[in-house]
Amino acid sequence: MKSAVAITQEIDNLEFAAKELISQIKDKLDFGKNSIGIIYCDADVDVASLGELLKGSLGMDIVGLTTTATIERNNGYNDMGILLSVMTGDDVEFSVGSTGDLSNDSFPAAIKEAYKKARANTQNDPKLILTFAPYIADLTSENYVELLDEASGGIPVFGGVATDHYDLQYQKTFFNGQAFARGLVFLLLSGDIKPVFAMNHHFGTKVEKKGMITKSTGNLVQRVGDQTFKEYVSSIVPVPDEELVIYHFQSTPFVMELPDFEKDEQPVVRALVTVDHENGAGSFLSKMPEGSMIYLNEFQRNELRESCKEALSNITKRMDENKGYKYSMMFISTCNARHLLMADAKNLESDILSEYLGPFPAELNAMGFYGFGEICPTGKRADGTAKNRFHNISFAVCAI
Repeated sequence: MKSAVAITQEIDNLEFAAKELISQIKDKLDFGKNSIGIIYCDADVDVASLGELLKGSLGMDIVGLTTTATIERNNGYNDMGILLSVMTGDDVEFSVGSTGDLSNDSFPAAIKEAYKKARANTQNDPKLILTFAPYIADLTSENYVELLDEASGGIPVFGGVATDHYDLQYQKTFFNGQAFARGLVFLLLSGDIKPVFAMNHHFGTKVEKKGMITKSTGNLVQRVGDQTFKEYVSSIVPVPDEELVIYHFQSTPFVMELPDFEKDEQPVVRALVTVDHENGAGSFLSKMPEGSMIYLNEFQRNELRESCKEALSNITKRMDENKGYKYSMMFISTCNARHLLMADAKNLESDILSEYLGPFPAELNAMGFYGFGEICPTGKRADGTAKNRFHNISFAVCAI
């Protein structure tokens, strides 16, 4: 498999943007038997029109999502613009699944049916699922991971959740000429690929007092040990008086060891959104199962830098383990909270990316986006299937 990446800063004149992107791709790449286009772009882009233009001109499916900002190996950090990656080859297959806009009462069946249809279009068993997930306030994003994991029988799932410029109103996923506010789009990859993964959040000194979730419903935590959730948190750090607290806990996020946590895997990170000051419950962006252990931790710019370095160091080591296989594309899913913590150093992660990939051939492309949640395996189960997880405040990488 081979790949190429193109970039444009034009987000209004889409005919011009499409021509610029296509010209860059065709200058770098000869298309094989099967090809796919993947886009990360500014939330102000008319993604349905862009997808239709590129599909018509390139003759391949186009999938993607909107984001706050992007990073790329050669062009660094961009808070406005369009990134296009094309992957192509004679020995690899691509099949797109799309649910259309999801409803809360029927989303499990819709996701499973979309996977079934996408799987029917591939001759070989998929080895990777790349996801382009919607942010839906009343539907936790963990559902996408769990349902794709179940439908596929534990194939690795990687990707993230679409964002806008912190409004949480204009984010979209898209497939060719269709854009979705609530639609899950995903890509099955099969054939001669050897995907590897790395994810890190690298926190500082733990804030003490680990607690077990003893009562929860979905993403709502009512009790930790014998305390209400608010009482538990208040015993460690002050809890703001307002209901919406997500931005107050950016530098002290919640770390969680799920009930099936094993000592050789990374715990997951969870973002607290609201606190109900009457009943003491807290709501998170993700599911919070009973029996999980949670604790607060510190996360500042230095931890952000170190987690980025560790993830990239780990992915390059795993790539090196597959001797004789030539990696062509690296996708990165990093978090909007990290974007906020970088403050005036927005190029921090993109600079580290360029540094770590410096020794690698120019043919290894890399691009990523800042999302509202990261999807990445944290290891393997006893049966060899992927331990697919949903994360917050993490830097996740997949190399293909």
